[in-house]
Amino acid sequence: MKHLPTAFDTLLPTHPRETPMKKSFFVSTSVYALAHQLSSMQAALVEVSRQLDAPGKDSLPVVRTITRLRNLEAELMLHVDGGATYIGQARSRAFHEALKSGLPWISIDDDIDVTTACAAAMLDAIDDPIAPRIVVTPYYTRDNDAPMLTMTLPLVRSETVRNGARLLQLPPGSGGGFGFVGINRPAMVAIAEYAETIRASRVSESDLSWFDHGERKLAIFYESLEDGLWYGEDTSFFRYRIPPGVTVEALLVGVVVHAGVPLDLGKL
Repeated sequence: MKHLPTAFDTLLPTHPRETPMKKSFFVSTSVYALAHQLSSMQAALVEVSRQLDAPGKDSLPVVRTITRLRNLEAELMLHVDGGATYIGQARSRAFHEALKSGLPWISIDDDIDVTTACAAAMLDAIDDPIAPRIVVTPYYTRDNDAPMLTMTLPLVRSETVRNGARLLQLPPGSGGGFGFVGINRPAMVAIAEYAETIRASRVSESDLSWFDHGERKLAIFYESLEDGLWYGEDTSFFRYRIPPGVTVEALLVGVVVHAGVPLDLGKL
């Protein structure tokens, strides 16, 4: 059986002004909603490619965010998934491709738009080849009338500044929504190695092995059940997949807009 491609990968060049010390990042997103709207995965991938070539005010929020990253002189290897109906599956595929790339990974949801300051702070925060670090961007839920944060900020705060990026350390096992998240290389390697040794969850699965069209991958974002509670793919990731020694921090720079609801991160 022939499988039509459900994703595309491409290398996005930087802004035309070349610099001698360009930094490279792996960026991923999923556009299932667009594929549903256009009734075609392939049409969705073509449309994203078109928008990336000529971004404008009517582009998808994720396209605007990627454009800001490119304008910061970052070279981006882009992975766009248009076919996964399970969010955890799409994120696990992206993690697999990012791990193979040898680059730090930035995951962006299709309805997330961030300012240039926020984008620059994310690049700076995960530009660390030594200390394992995950950087999570807080944002509001879709409820315009009574929006809530997609993470719980700790009462006792421990803040640091990394390359100019203000970061708030989160307690072990906690995280937030996966709308705009960066993971540096040491953290990615540590997560992959940890996943090879732990059980999938507190239930019957023997490991996190998953075969995607015959290729073995790790179901890093596999959902979990514990004590009658269902943990979604993002909560399960932070709760079960992060090994000791990997720091999780909230990014507190710039403005993030989720589904049209803005949040000034500097005021948190």
